[in-house]
Amino acid sequence: MTAEGAFYGFLSGFGIPAYAKTSVPDRAEFPYITYDLVVSGWNEGEVRVPVNVWYRTDSEAEPNAKVREIAATIGRSGCTVRCDDGMLWIKKGTPWSQSLMSDYESISKDDKVKRRYLNIVVEYLTLD
Repeated sequence: MTAEGAFYGFLSGFGIPAYAKTSVPDRAEFPYITYDLVVSGWNEGEVRVPVNVWYRTDSEAEPNAKVREIAATIGRSGCTVRCDDGMLWIKKGTPWSQSLMSDYESISKDDKVKRRYLNIVVEYLTLD
């Protein structure tokens, strides 16, 4: 599996759909995760990969719980995901999570949309 596919698989493992930021379906239903696909940096050390968790709800509890679940999976030292010829070392960046408004005009006026911006750092490690 490619590094990109492995990262997608990691984000898809949290019970809600994950999409590259440029590939969110027009009729995507909340909740879901989006991420900026950073391809050029996989073999160049650490790469920051912005991830957003999206919910449409009156409560802050659901998005906060999902962020805690992702944080627990990554852990304090990070976690690894196998891919072609190596693995991805996925770590929490600083600051870990921020509550932000939507930057999409189509949903920015909907006060029920909750967005959590996650600062994830990924490093590609070869098995050589």
